[in-house]
Amino acid sequence: MRDNPLPFRLAVRYDPAMTLRPRFDRAWSRSLASLALAATLLIGGQAFAQAAKAPPEVTASSVFVVNADTGQVLYAKNPDKVFRILSITKLITAYLLMQRLGGELSDQVTIAQADLVPGSTAGLRKGDVWSLQDLLYGMLLVSGNDAALAIADYTDSIKRFVQAMRPTAVALGAKHSQFADPYGLSPSNVSTARDVGAIGSTVFRDERLLPFWQCARRTVSIGGPQARTVAINSTIEMLGDDNIVGAKTGSHVGRSIYHLVVGWRAPNGQTIVAAVLGAADHPSRYNDMRAILAALPQDFPELAQPATSSTGEARKCDQ
Repeated sequence: MRDNPLPFRLAVRYDPAMTLRPRFDRAWSRSLASLALAATLLIGGQAFAQAAKAPPEVTASSVFVVNADTGQVLYAKNPDKVFRILSITKLITAYLLMQRLGGELSDQVTIAQADLVPGSTAGLRKGDVWSLQDLLYGMLLVSGNDAALAIADYTDSIKRFVQAMRPTAVALGAKHSQFADPYGLSPSNVSTARDVGAIGSTVFRDERLLPFWQCARRTVSIGGPQARTVAINSTIEMLGDDNIVGAKTGSHVGRSIYHLVVGWRAPNGQTIVAAVLGAADHPSRYNDMRAILAALPQDFPELAQPATSSTGEARKCDQ
């Protein structure tokens, strides 16, 4: 854990699921909404079971699509099959960061050698000074393992951060998910399409996190002995597509594991979360997802009704 305790910016409330750290009052209402949705998915979702349809023909071995605003399951195919979820892990890391800091991400983080882990990288170097906000961009847009570890290290000790990940996921309705690191390299980071859908149903509606998928490119200024300005270009192909409000991949090329989860704003303004796990290859996961999103308004005509207010409009990139 870094030698700089987090400031108490607002009144705090103890939350056992967050372990050893308080959370801020202004995140409390969001957490209640998340718990309500989790209850809908775990309990009330059974009432929608008969309405769920088989998805369009896809290569993915597991599919789960849910209306995040109502809890209605739209498509399901082997939704409880367990997979290594790889970098989809980072959705929980991002959400837990927001819960711990209440969305205040201006703190500056000095990068240690221990943060420079293998795998996908945001380009961190020892001695760099990054804001937490820019680390979050580096984790979500280019799936930086180094950025994820630096976030966990700063927010808490890495061990305690990881210990808090499972109860955080369970509170969102992801009861079969397990975590051993904050970035997804461990084979012990496992979940199901149903669980990933439950996680996405909160994360892709969290107003604090939505701006981080708003643009596929972000320019960040890095301090420290090698001060520089760099462009972070998203590795997620669907970011920038119309009405995509968030997306995350999970990949292991050597083991031919390809996953994708997206949040999609339907024409009626509701947020749909779709997870495809175990697609045939990298292009197939995107083809699978596009086939699913194209079929939704046909199979569920209520989604195609125009929104009656501007609240359902997808965010626009302001860069």
